[in-house]
Amino acid sequence: MLKAGIIGLGHGTRVLIDAFRLNDIEIYGIASKTFSKAIKISKEKKINKTFRTWKDLVNDNQIDIVAIAVPPYLQIDILKECLKKNKKVLCEKPLGINSRKINNLFSYAQDKQKFFFVDYIFPEHEAFKKFYRIINRRKINKNDIIRIYLNTQTYVNKNKIINWKSDPNKGGGIVNLFLSHIIDYLIWFFGPINKTSCKIYKKGVREIYADCLIEFKSNINAKILINTDNPKKTHLIQYTSNKYKIALKNSGSDYGKKFTINFKKIEKNNKSKFINIPFHDLTTRFKGDSRILLTSRIIKKIKKDVSKTYQVKNLKRFRYNEYILHCVRKAVKCNKTIQII
Repeated sequence: MLKAGIIGLGHGTRVLIDAFRLNDIEIYGIASKTFSKAIKISKEKKINKTFRTWKDLVNDNQIDIVAIAVPPYLQIDILKECLKKNKKVLCEKPLGINSRKINNLFSYAQDKQKFFFVDYIFPEHEAFKKFYRIINRRKINKNDIIRIYLNTQTYVNKNKIINWKSDPNKGGGIVNLFLSHIIDYLIWFFGPINKTSCKIYKKGVREIYADCLIEFKSNINAKILINTDNPKKTHLIQYTSNKYKIALKNSGSDYGKKFTINFKKIEKNNKSKFINIPFHDLTTRFKGDSRILLTSRIIKKIKKDVSKTYQVKNLKRFRYNEYILHCVRKAVKCNKTIQII
């Protein structure tokens, strides 16, 4: 049986422990910056070993897979050490904040043929796969429009607290925590990006609202509106062409359980109605947090040792995502449109 170690016990406790166990992978050990917390969780979750530092965990030869669930500004050094020790690795997004360190990491991974996975969960959902197939069966035209609305209420905003999740320089904030997911699936849907702009609105130091525009090299535009202080959670992707409209929507509090797809032909008499497009995903019946199931699908690929070709492609995907995120951060800071090279 493969053995996993988890570094970081926020997301690690809520999602990763159960996601590994769904794949029959033993949680061999955990590490946290607070050793007493790690001891407590190891007893609650019946985990064999508790490590005082992340380095102790990475250096343990019993561990095959390491999941890193720490704030992004701390992640790169841990990831690189894992790769040096030939561990299989699952990371959080974004990988980091420092663009120099990120580029050095990818150069090292490419040169040494070291691979890792990032926990981008939405491409693992059957609703997104169905949406992708529908739009790619049809010709994408220059004047087609994408609108994305994401409403949620973060723990930070609900409780009006300040921690790393409220600090963009540590990997928090709207761009890093939410737009990163959206960028990943938009690039999957529509390909490379031409330019981007983004404005962030705050209450004090806490980011509340983002208004972003992304132009793809295919010349279609995506308008993205994100509200992180709205208790009525919604995730809506609307695609409009001159021939049809399609909407992918989740109106539930869970990240993945209540997605629906609705399709409508555009006719001159405007009498056509939206029809529901069926798909099947086990998230709808999953009893726990759907992120557990979606992340378990990524872990399944790690366990299977997917092909080198797949992993090389994924490495390019992750590197491009990080570059686009860097450009969006620059657009926010400079308050101008950034051309993508």
